[in-house]
Amino acid sequence: MYRLSRRAAIASALSLPLLSRFAYAADGTLTRGNRYEPATLDPQKINTDYERNIVRDLFEGLVTYDAEGHPVPGLASSWVTSPDGKRYTFRLRPGLQWSDGAPLTAEDAVFSLRRLIDPKTAANYAALLYVVQNARAVNTGKMPVDSLGVSAPDALTVVIDLVSPAPYLPELLAGGFAALVPRHVIAKAGDGWVKAGVMATSGAFTLEAWETQSRIVLARNPTFYDAANVKLAHVIYVPTTDVSAALTRFKAGDLDTQLDFPVSQVDALRKELAVETRLTPSLLTYYLALNTSLPKLADARVRRALSMAIDRETVTTKVLRAGEQPAYSFVPPDIAAYAPPRMDFAETPQEARLKTAKDMLAAVGYSESTPLKLTYSHSSNLDLRRIAVIIAGMWRRIGVETSTLNTEGKVHFANMRQGNYEVAFAGWSADFNDASAFLGVLESTRAHSNYSRYRNPAYDALLAKAAAMENSGARAHLLSQAEELLMTDQPVIPLYCGVTKSLVSQRVIGWRANAIDMHLSRYLSVVR
Repeated sequence: MYRLSRRAAIASALSLPLLSRFAYAADGTLTRGNRYEPATLDPQKINTDYERNIVRDLFEGLVTYDAEGHPVPGLASSWVTSPDGKRYTFRLRPGLQWSDGAPLTAEDAVFSLRRLIDPKTAANYAALLYVVQNARAVNTGKMPVDSLGVSAPDALTVVIDLVSPAPYLPELLAGGFAALVPRHVIAKAGDGWVKAGVMATSGAFTLEAWETQSRIVLARNPTFYDAANVKLAHVIYVPTTDVSAALTRFKAGDLDTQLDFPVSQVDALRKELAVETRLTPSLLTYYLALNTSLPKLADARVRRALSMAIDRETVTTKVLRAGEQPAYSFVPPDIAAYAPPRMDFAETPQEARLKTAKDMLAAVGYSESTPLKLTYSHSSNLDLRRIAVIIAGMWRRIGVETSTLNTEGKVHFANMRQGNYEVAFAGWSADFNDASAFLGVLESTRAHSNYSRYRNPAYDALLAKAAAMENSGARAHLLSQAEELLMTDQPVIPLYCGVTKSLVSQRVIGWRANAIDMHLSRYLSVVR
């Protein structure tokens, strides 16, 4: 078999980053393989983990994460909660500055949170903050933006009033989507503010260069309040859609870290790169989104039949093999203070499930002469292709004809948001450790995450009632009822609970395993 030389193979995969990274000093530069090219670096418009990773290096919120993935004070040095749990008062660190030297004040926090909730922003994660007073009404256009329950009594104080107690609020505010953004820059540059040379940041790094499909270069921010403890001079994010090529580059030392690698290599990597291979259980569910707005997928019996036909154990043990667990609920079982209800057919033998699935399809009108035909979409990735092929084979057993379509990651996610798909592979990771972080994804108002176009007033009502519930046990019961309804309607088909698969060079210091896969570059350093 003809093979390129090791160096030539690397260069042919992504030649520009290979050549250009050496323009930076070897010491103090971390090169991170990040899977896909980001669609945006605007914190309030991000939609994927690949964007989130970069945004959290550039921007910070009132709260941030430590190296172990725990929420800790960020731009706010401290906060207090009222006795009823419905008011949080944050105190900003004195002397904060944007990367361009402009003062950073409490008014910037008010502006940023209002911008997040403003329907004009069309923020993907706005609904996560519906616990804030009037947030739902503002985001749905029923109240003006300035009625949001966020205020700044003075330049160093931010007050957030809630609809009901939300002990997870600090963790929510640590999410990249809740980061503070520069109102003074946005006022001048509008949508063009997210560019190198224009952007002002609140985090540990600034945007030095963004070369599309090549690299994103960050430089240490000297105005950052903790700049003295940031060891890296530069961070280079490289899109590594081809994870096989990325693995080659990692072995050659061109990448210091790589997000994801081919599952076919997991056994070899456990032996060859035992220290560098990091497999960490995560609050992450991979699933199939079913476009319920299409007539062929509008009937819940069709969706349930498709779900019942999938042998999840085969997917996890024969295709993935990195410790993933079959998913029979949308919420992962390791979520805090909640026991997810399993699908009602979870314990049914596979052959019996196939027979029931065939009967369901027949009842809707599908048969050998008039089969259900579907297009299964996924992002360009060999492992996702293997999963698509094996699921198509499982559906063939109940008479479903499946064609597959793969596109570049940014295009794939855009198609899902626009409803331009039939069945699509997706994943959702927790933005905070609570069942609502998953169940809220399919609320009818969540246009940017509810890929399935799921609309069920009873489901929405249960989530709204749970959000207003102060008793944690009663709240968990309501969320469980909502998930039971979700799994009955089956607008999504949970496949497996994910494991984060990363490669981390022994040169990298400070990388800590955690369930939310949070690895801010400010805590890392590189030894050459």
